[in-house]
Amino acid sequence: MKIAIVIDGWAGGNGAIVATERMVKELTARGHEIVIISTGKHEGNFEHFEVPGFYLPGVKESLENMEFKFGKGVKSIYRKAYKGVDIVQIQFPMFMARNAVKVANKMGIPVIGSCHLQPQNIISAMGKESRLMETFFVKWFNFNLFKKVKAVHCPSHFAADMLQREGSTAHMRVISNGIPVEYTPSKAKRPDWFGDNFVISNIGRHAMEKRQELLIDGVLRSKYRDNIQLLLCGKGEDSEKLKKRGEELPVKPMVDFVSMEDKLLYLNTSDLYLHSSVVELESLSCLEAIGCGLPCLIGNSPHSAAPQFALDDRFLFETDNADDLAKKIDYWYENRETLAELKQQTLQMAEYYRFNKCINEMEEFYRDTISGNIKESRKPESETGKFLDDMEKEEQVVQVPVSGKEKQMPISSKS
Repeated sequence: MKIAIVIDGWAGGNGAIVATERMVKELTARGHEIVIISTGKHEGNFEHFEVPGFYLPGVKESLENMEFKFGKGVKSIYRKAYKGVDIVQIQFPMFMARNAVKVANKMGIPVIGSCHLQPQNIISAMGKESRLMETFFVKWFNFNLFKKVKAVHCPSHFAADMLQREGSTAHMRVISNGIPVEYTPSKAKRPDWFGDNFVISNIGRHAMEKRQELLIDGVLRSKYRDNIQLLLCGKGEDSEKLKKRGEELPVKPMVDFVSMEDKLLYLNTSDLYLHSSVVELESLSCLEAIGCGLPCLIGNSPHSAAPQFALDDRFLFETDNADDLAKKIDYWYENRETLAELKQQTLQMAEYYRFNKCINEMEEFYRDTISGNIKESRKPESETGKFLDDMEKEEQVVQVPVSGKEKQMPISSKS
């Protein structure tokens, strides 16, 4: 297939861009032709068309840290880029999207949208919280994309439920962004500088919505703070603030961007992964952690799909509540042997999200869309925030952890 990907940025620390780059790399390796329409000049195993880019007032600093610009939807560029393509995939519901859909429809090319962005992502980048702004962005995203296409790729059931609540009647295909093949368990030697400390890892962009400062507060309130090593791997607009706050901890935290090699080392030698982000449509960092068998302690934000990666309620804490987080840290500090034993259960969960399987699903989605084998969405049959069904089967019963127990429920991957 020849696939056109419309995406504002094609480099930087944005999770959606990272996920798209991984997908494109694998699709190319499988022999598909890829066309990228984005801001900036880029080279790779794909054809690239550049559109003009710009920053929005109020979020420039945050966007610069992510190396991200909004793109302009120039119809003449789309017409050139779309020549000979079989399908168009639009990654963000913003300024590029509406004209991207219009041109594809006029040229008779099937088009799908992708759900990689919530209103809260933009509002948090502005340093604000506003119900009015949330409502505006919901309507704007629908106007640009989610009410303009017949099919949408959603990385989680949480994302599909969200779009349906907000009025989209498109066919929702739930396919995880997937765990790349590099993220597997290894018998790596624990770094000497960890000592006998309980090691808690967090990986991601240092930003307000990621709530890394809450992790520092949680460790500070832990009974065992003198024996906890916190790793805040990443960079962003909050990096210097986190370094300053880290000075309050008895054990100096590592606050720094790390290489891929070190990232895999830490995921394979830490005791616990801690995820506090309040805005997630899936969570690449949790995927990477469970891929290595590292259990995740996760904030239960209503704007986050990440709780689906919690093995049970012991791995959930009340979002933005440092006291509750400290209690959960203390519990797992006192139950380190149990935590280590849960590695195999974590790896069992990870099998639902392995990359090869997810790309197989994307290829099937493309073929179904091109052939017209899709239908209007119905109400989701699964609860949000729980791990995906086996997407290779049309309909099956799976065991889903609910409140520390298990519950049987039917889930369809082609809802």
